Amino acid sequence: MNLTLIFQISVYCLIALSSFMFMLAEGGLFPQLFTIPLGLITLFFTDRWNKFSMSPLWANILGLLAFLLVCGEFFSDIEGRLLAGAHFLVYLTWIILLQKKGDTQYWWLFALGFLQIAVGAVLTESGYYGILLVVYLFLAFWTLTVFSIYRTDKTFSSQQAPTPLPRTAVATSTTSPFHRQSHVQDGIQSDQTRKWITAEFIWSSIGCSISALIISMCFFLLIPRLWVNRSFFNNETLEAEKRPLVGFAEKVQLGEMGEILESSERVLELTVYDNQTEEPIPVMEFVRILGMDEPLFRGAVLSTYDNGSWSRLRRHSNWRLLNSQELEIKDLYRQEMVMESIGTNVLFVLQPIVGMDMLSKTENTLNLDTLEIRQTHPPEVDGNTKYNVFTAKDLDQNILMNQLDNEEVYLDLPRKDLRRLIQYTKKLIADHPKLKTNLAKAKFLESHLRDSGEFSYTLNMSIVDPEIDPVEDFLFNRKTGHCEYYASSLALMLRAIDIPTRVISGFKGGDSSYLSNQFEVQQRYAHSWVEAFLDGKWITMDATPSLERAEMVAQSAPSLGSWKGMSKFFSQFWSDYVIGVSFQRQKATFYDPLLRAGKKIGNRLLDIRTTTVSMFQSVKKFLSSPRRWFSWEGAAAVFIIAGLFFALKWFCQVMIRLIRKLLARNQDEESKMRSAQIAFYERFQKLLASKGLIRKQTETQQEFSHHVKVDLKQELTQAQLSEYPEEISRLYYQVRYGNHPLEPEQSAEIDQKLTTLESALLEPKEGSTVAK
Repeated sequence: MNLTLIFQISVYCLIALSSFMFMLAEGGLFPQLFTIPLGLITLFFTDRWNKFSMSPLWANILGLLAFLLVCGEFFSDIEGRLLAGAHFLVYLTWIILLQKKGDTQYWWLFALGFLQIAVGAVLTESGYYGILLVVYLFLAFWTLTVFSIYRTDKTFSSQQAPTPLPRTAVATSTTSPFHRQSHVQDGIQSDQTRKWITAEFIWSSIGCSISALIISMCFFLLIPRLWVNRSFFNNETLEAEKRPLVGFAEKVQLGEMGEILESSERVLELTVYDNQTEEPIPVMEFVRILGMDEPLFRGAVLSTYDNGSWSRLRRHSNWRLLNSQELEIKDLYRQEMVMESIGTNVLFVLQPIVGMDMLSKTENTLNLDTLEIRQTHPPEVDGNTKYNVFTAKDLDQNILMNQLDNEEVYLDLPRKDLRRLIQYTKKLIADHPKLKTNLAKAKFLESHLRDSGEFSYTLNMSIVDPEIDPVEDFLFNRKTGHCEYYASSLALMLRAIDIPTRVISGFKGGDSSYLSNQFEVQQRYAHSWVEAFLDGKWITMDATPSLERAEMVAQSAPSLGSWKGMSKFFSQFWSDYVIGVSFQRQKATFYDPLLRAGKKIGNRLLDIRTTTVSMFQSVKKFLSSPRRWFSWEGAAAVFIIAGLFFALKWFCQVMIRLIRKLLARNQDEESKMRSAQIAFYERFQKLLASKGLIRKQTETQQEFSHHVKVDLKQELTQAQLSEYPEEISRLYYQVRYGNHPLEPEQSAEIDQKLTTLESALLEPKEGSTVAK
């Protein structure tokens, strides 16, 4: 394997991936599937072995034929025209694959593959397509990087290289196949002992791909999305696959809840804000303010019962809730809700409420008797309804459920079918004579069904005796069932003792989103409970064993560790933050939190003490809540910590370089000073060199001084400098290694003695003769 083969394999893998993604998006096999085997054939027979290739003339002819072929597909609907153009891209890819390739052909293959990816993104909303897009980004970055090296290598190979250096047998046997002969060309050196593809190169490519992905995601998520229209292209196959499971019915038949609870499809999303401060409020904290243990999303009100079936009393209502502009109350909580299309016009809300803003193209209608809220124009199958619900902070100012206009409706009981239930209920009450008030009796029956241990929770829909009413079969035979059985039993038992009741069908509970602070409600949270009219108002009652139901609901949730959970996670991210991201979602998820954070920082900077204490409290609260680690706050914390770390690292590096520079400057100055002061020893050595005395490199200055005393004993004695060589070596050590510069008097004395030594060395010795 060499560089050229690596590049070619990368190119054909990129082409195969783009074809597969386009095939996945369109939902058909032809013509995209043919690209993959054609790429393998041309890789070997055209590029590697040079067996055949298409001439430019035939390429032009086939290109014209491909254009005529797609013209037949063009005259259809808008999706057909889009697919016709995409198929033309596929045909052009085939033609280029069959040609002998240079840089131009490779660039064309890159462009055609990218255009197929773009078309596929329009045709599908699958989360798998998003995962493949990330893979395509990494592979494309790698391929283009290798392409740049391939072109450089080709440039060097096209020139006449100089005669290579001879190699030993060992070097030849151990040389990597990635090694290349190198020389200098246009100022660029290709090192023959260097690899083109190295571990550093691979990790750098991966790092750059990750950086590009992060930066592009930031731009994508923060650029205002004001033009999104998801229904522009209508793929019938995908629509059929994306139809949500209906987890809510206005007419409930006992035994249907089992399938609903097993579905993890999303029903609605909720975010709660303080309408004055725009501060977000955790949903569970908001629920506690309302006096509930879990959020109850009230939906349809069912009042008529007949042989295991509950239905609502159909009564036309033209009333509507006040909107935010009409409300005089200023202290409000705002529930921002996005409800998916689930086949009903019922709007789910957390009671109590005082008003509502409809953000979608629909209006709300309110039934004053039941306080049931509906919309006039439900969305399409793949659409949703957006609305804001307002709750007054003073709970007494909200719309209160204290009306009973149709008492006979809420007391209606098929006594012939439920004789045993009526007798059983009256006996229970009679056995407890301390129960004097209707409220006490109602609480007792609720507790009997929920807490006595006689009944258990299950999703099993089996019936023991189909000849009797399903509720009596539950109470006296099975004694096990799901929430519909508990709600129906409690409602009918309360009617048996003349307490008006109605069954509410909606959702109970939910999850905080992994990706944001939004609260998500799925189909598996579908629930039924009872409202009983007691002490002049409707009171919520729930006889379903809460712990057993919570365990069953949790078991039906896909875990992130499973393939189903991971698939749902990526599909949700792709659907919510890529395909379906809107300006409202951006505003709620990104812009508003950033704006609130900016205002909060500005206010807290005015008080340093408060800021410091609050900062420590926020960090402590964040660290003690692992769920918040997987929200936008966690992501922001990671980026802030990483930014601070890199900023601190950069600051330390700058300071270290600055300190080193200052120290080097001082050392240079000191070195120059020492060099200037050690010049006396250089002069000393030059004088001795004139007499043939040169210090060896292995000889120290002190050893050299001993040799000088012996060899120049006569001259030193005449000049009265017998001890001077040792003195000058001592001064040298003092200046050079002791970092003790000479005093001016010492410098003057040394200069004078060196002058005396120079004169003594120039005078001829006594007794010497001069040649004539």
